[in-house]
Amino acid sequence: MEQLGGEDPKATQRLIWATLALAVIFGIWAFFVRPKQAQPPPAKPASQQSAALPSQPQTQPPAEVRPPESVAAPPEAAQPLQAQEETALTLKNDEVWIEVSNRGAVLHKVVLQKYGQKGGEKDDLVSPLAQVSGNHPLAVATGDKTFDDLVNGALFHVEQSDRKGGGAAVRLSWADEMGNAVTKSFGLPRTGYELDFSVSVSKAGAPLSPVPISWGPGLGRLLAAQAKSRYYQQEYIGLLEAGAFKKIQRSRVKADKPETTDAYGAGGPVVWAAITNGYFAALFKPDTPMPWARVVTRTLTPEEMKVHPAEADITLLVGYPGSGRLFIGPKVYESLKGMGDSYHRLLDWGSSDFGNTILEPICAILLWGLKKLYAFSHNYGIAIILLTFIIKLGFFPLTQRSMVKMKEMGEAMKKLKPQIDRIKAKYKKMGKGMETRSKMNEETMDLYKREGINPLGGMSGCLPMLLQMPIFFALFQLLPRAMDLRGAPFFGWIQDLSIPDPYYVTPILMGISMVFSTKMTSTQGMEGAQKMMLWFMPVMFTWFCLWAPAGLTLYWFTNNLLTMGQQALINRKVVQRQEAAAKLRKSTPKGPSRPS
Repeated sequence: MEQLGGEDPKATQRLIWATLALAVIFGIWAFFVRPKQAQPPPAKPASQQSAALPSQPQTQPPAEVRPPESVAAPPEAAQPLQAQEETALTLKNDEVWIEVSNRGAVLHKVVLQKYGQKGGEKDDLVSPLAQVSGNHPLAVATGDKTFDDLVNGALFHVEQSDRKGGGAAVRLSWADEMGNAVTKSFGLPRTGYELDFSVSVSKAGAPLSPVPISWGPGLGRLLAAQAKSRYYQQEYIGLLEAGAFKKIQRSRVKADKPETTDAYGAGGPVVWAAITNGYFAALFKPDTPMPWARVVTRTLTPEEMKVHPAEADITLLVGYPGSGRLFIGPKVYESLKGMGDSYHRLLDWGSSDFGNTILEPICAILLWGLKKLYAFSHNYGIAIILLTFIIKLGFFPLTQRSMVKMKEMGEAMKKLKPQIDRIKAKYKKMGKGMETRSKMNEETMDLYKREGINPLGGMSGCLPMLLQMPIFFALFQLLPRAMDLRGAPFFGWIQDLSIPDPYYVTPILMGISMVFSTKMTSTQGMEGAQKMMLWFMPVMFTWFCLWAPAGLTLYWFTNNLLTMGQQALINRKVVQRQEAAAKLRKSTPKGPSRPS
């Protein structure tokens, strides 16, 4: 058998020179192209790795440019890399405490330092569903179960460092001998809720771009009372596709199809996407737009429903371009508005374009007013009462005239009631045919015309309520979702204005006040639908307010009390005007009688 190169004596020499040339070229490329990295430090014990990453006192604002640690590059396939044991790593500042597991390089905890259930634990934005289902935030989700299970179950090698500009950073890397490799980098500044996040993935030697990343199922803990409340917003997805905001709620799932997927990005790139609930959000803010996003609705198992009392929940999947930031924190209007790119739409004050156009500016003004009044009163319940008084003053010129007119019409109808009763009695004897009813209505309308009365004019008294409906609906949207009002007490039994009155005291008082306000308008003489409408409104609003946030009921009750005071002044004014008119008629000589 001939040896390789035996046919040419110089072949072996050329092979050696070619190998040396390739080695030189590779060395030059590695020196100038690849980032220089120090040798990884020896592995630390688990007790040391689970401690908080080093941080320095705040001396300057965090730099906008992210550090080299956040630029991820997958390890070479020829160099398998993994850790020997599972460890937990901590990123922490004054606002948020994040626990990253090196198994899968996923988030196990995102604890908000300044927010929590009243009298309970701090809010953790990682749902208990993550532990039960095994799906943790920021897991790789390519759809290839074998590959995803391999990556998300792997033990990543850990490198810790200080973040440039302040804060802490951690880089987690893993690779095997089959060309599969993943690197994830996290960096948390000294302040704020934004986390630097970059990721790169290679599958069988081929880089994936974009990288499919998931968050879900769920966001934070769902309480049983929240699951039953029609006012609490459970998880939904908000995203900006081609400049248009879209709100995606859970799809309907069926027994034969326990999982559904909705895809976005066909109409244009997804600038950002978030999984959010009534108060918090996990928001992907990539450096460049994402080509796609998907929303997966899945029926929960009985075991999952024990920790998350809902029949189904959602997971957000994004095609992450590699680098960017994650906002993981509370939905505070000023903060989201200041971030730009329509992030404030996540507050969902008006999910439709019409609602957003009408209600959002009103909600923003009301929230600004509430905060100013809270700074003065130090109690959001008192702030709501003061705000109601200011709103009442603002509407006074519009409501005064219509309320006076309604009172005058009521008194006029009261005087005409005997004549109307005689007309009804007259035609009642003639039967109930259409012709009889038509003649009765004609004679009744002639009576109104002779006396100069518009029978529908009394309904203009509903105008004050209709004028205030945009304010009511804006508060209806604002109070259950405003982070400032979450857990805000009033006094006594009302210790949280964002949830219903536990003893239904304020809704009942609101209903009673509305009944008295209605009686003060003098409904005598009103007929059929007119009278029924005036009495139906108190019943309807009482029913709505039984489960409405206590702050909303407090607003409506206070508004009714102010309306009653205004109506009392109007009634006195109308009586004085009638007495003056009666005196004028007595003092004026009678002229010739009007021809019949």
